[in-house]
Amino acid sequence: MIRRTGPRKWTNVHVTKHTRLDDLIDIDNSVEGGPQPAGFELLKHVATDIESLIREAQQKGRRIRALGSGWALTDVAVTDGWLLNTKFLNGCFDMSDHYFEASYAKEKRPYLVIAQCGISIGELNIHLEVTATPGFARALKTAGIGAGQTVAGAISGNTHGSAVRFGAMPDFVVGIQLVTGTGRSLWIERASQPVLNDEFVAKLGAERIRDDDVFDAAVVSFGAFGVITAVAIETDPIYQLNFAPVHDISHADLERKLDDFDFNDPAGLYHYEFIFDPYSKDRMAMEAVATRVPFEAGHPAPKPVWIARSEKGFAVGDNATKLFFDLPLVTPGQKTAFQFKEYRKRCILGDVRATPGQCFTATVTYLEGYTESAIGVSIDDAAKMIEISSGVIRQMELPAMSQVRVVGASRGLLGFTQLAPATAVFEYGLTNDSRFADFENTLLGQLTDAGVHYTLHWSKNSGIEPARLEAMYGRDHIDRWLVARRRVFHDDDSLMNVFDNEHIERAGLA
Repeated sequence: MIRRTGPRKWTNVHVTKHTRLDDLIDIDNSVEGGPQPAGFELLKHVATDIESLIREAQQKGRRIRALGSGWALTDVAVTDGWLLNTKFLNGCFDMSDHYFEASYAKEKRPYLVIAQCGISIGELNIHLEVTATPGFARALKTAGIGAGQTVAGAISGNTHGSAVRFGAMPDFVVGIQLVTGTGRSLWIERASQPVLNDEFVAKLGAERIRDDDVFDAAVVSFGAFGVITAVAIETDPIYQLNFAPVHDISHADLERKLDDFDFNDPAGLYHYEFIFDPYSKDRMAMEAVATRVPFEAGHPAPKPVWIARSEKGFAVGDNATKLFFDLPLVTPGQKTAFQFKEYRKRCILGDVRATPGQCFTATVTYLEGYTESAIGVSIDDAAKMIEISSGVIRQMELPAMSQVRVVGASRGLLGFTQLAPATAVFEYGLTNDSRFADFENTLLGQLTDAGVHYTLHWSKNSGIEPARLEAMYGRDHIDRWLVARRRVFHDDDSLMNVFDNEHIERAGLA
């Protein structure tokens, strides 16, 4: 059911972007005056409702964007038109065996689920790990540290996680239900990986597209391809992550390790993360390492990370932290040392064995006046990145530590975690002022001069313009993404314009 709440001011969760909406529209799974549909009928019903909204927006010259949890720090999901709140579309379904293609392996079928776009990662983990049939618990193949994002937001913005051999969250998706305003929803799969059969597509009332390029474009499309209403996700049998105690490592040893990274050390390596302080006199970093191990009952789960938020979206104590970072008599090195200490205390996992759903529970917000930059480089260039970025931070006298996770190379055409043999994602916590863009431009300029190939996180960086986009992905990937976008909209320019926004216009993708 659709409920319009009217024009209003809107701010994202992390209080970094503000806009004035023409309308904030809630949509849920209910039907006015009738019973709630289930299964295929539910997916068809929601697609029909969203189709009508897209058509109305097209006729009225409005732009529309799907809203997940509003976690993006950039304006990638922002519009001044209609924002469609999908959080109530949070169903998750298993599939009957006869809806699979004969070529899809039988042993994988019980581990595939259809998740609606608005289900949060936390809700999805509960469905897989807690409320599953006894003895048949499952787990996501990878996840970020947070559990508050919606599944569609996490995949279409390329949330990366830290599975060193698998990839990012878009890589566990094998099917996409997409609504574009063309008359029928689309069901998109890779031609190289057929999953669900004609009977499934017919019951969905959808048009099928099986094409590797279209899938690899749509899966990381940050809302520009229409509204992703459901996805097919491959999961794994339940497992646990065994985190060793957090330990310190010298920068020299860390850089040697990264220059010759061993994906098999320790055996079963799953998660690799390090945190460094560019100002540290003794040049020590923290290292968190987890192996993937069989599920074993009886291990206590780590304490969830969370911050209580007010009705205005601010977290308790956030103003005090902002004041601390603004203090003129506290040096950038002292401020960074504070961040480093707090990260060890609150944000890094160590000496724990738990399921992914128990480990990655953070719903932590960035504090008012605080933001983050995230830049991917090949792990082969990670040691260079430590030295170059540390020099820039010290030169600009910024309070900024960095947290880094290693992610297996992804397949999305514009997925920022596609750098081989694995992508090292460097995240820098920064004050949200003019120095944020200055830092990125200075750092990216020095990376270019040093011949280091980089990519930018779509949901975290200050800006991506056409020349930078081409340097990151190459003309071929961009053109294939643009061709796929035209295909899903049936070459209808006015429909594509409904899903344009300032972010993709700046990037040259509109």
